[in-house]
Amino acid sequence: MARAALRKERVNYVNLQQHPALRITGAKLSKMTQGLAYRIIKHQQTSKANAMTRSRTEANLDKIKLSVEDRFGYTPTTEAIWTSIRHKDFECKTRNFLWMVTHDAYWTGTHWLRDSMKPELQERATCNECGKIDDFRHILTECESPGQALIWELAGSLWEKKGGNIPWSFISLGDVLGCGLARTKANRIQIGESRLWKILISESAYLIWTLHCEQAIANEGIPFNAKLITNKWVRMINDHLELDRRITHHRYGTKALANGLVIHTWRGTLMNEENLPKDWTKESGVLVGITGGQNEEVSGVG
Repeated sequence: MARAALRKERVNYVNLQQHPALRITGAKLSKMTQGLAYRIIKHQQTSKANAMTRSRTEANLDKIKLSVEDRFGYTPTTEAIWTSIRHKDFECKTRNFLWMVTHDAYWTGTHWLRDSMKPELQERATCNECGKIDDFRHILTECESPGQALIWELAGSLWEKKGGNIPWSFISLGDVLGCGLARTKANRIQIGESRLWKILISESAYLIWTLHCEQAIANEGIPFNAKLITNKWVRMINDHLELDRRITHHRYGTKALANGLVIHTWRGTLMNEENLPKDWTKESGVLVGITGGQNEEVSGVG
């Protein structure tokens, strides 16, 4: 047989396909556990959901890259975008918000226009004030209902007091989602400046979203007045400033913020800053140099 094989001019075809009767699919019930079955089911559900929403995510990632390139002069990688959203400078609620918006996971805008939605639910796709599709670009940057324009005006006023190298201009959806990637066009990372940019943009956007939800649900569509919106924004920023000041305490150990980082972050934005000590992180009652109206709890809508 060996000599015959040496004299062969053509090779024999050998079928290496597995016989259907011997092909095993699925998992052995004797080896399956409830925990393993649950993980497999969730993985399948997640994969299906990701396939449906991937195009929306990719569109938002493209918006972020274009905004960062236009404002800061470089194009971030997709990995850098996801890493920036998880940065410790953002509060947990803000990280979740940015992640959800980037994936377009909130039920806004065209999500309500699916064929499975009843006509009364499809009406939620449009803004009651403007009549436009009520997606996040509209909610955060375009809506004519009192809220978003005033909040960005307040944020811009505080930023101009900072006098940083990043110019203030119209804030787009890409600017909001990519705020964690801020750096100067001179390619020199100003830690304090970029950190304040992250705080102002992300917290202002989150406040716009929460006010939008409150107006639609708690206030039955009645807009908030300018005084209450201003008070809420000023309180939000001062709360973050106070949180920064408290976290510099040594009792937080390795998780404590450096005094210098907090001082550089808020430098130029504080009230009566010239009268504060050099290290004001030990002083209570430090406030930003923008004051809100009075009687926040009165006349909540108007």
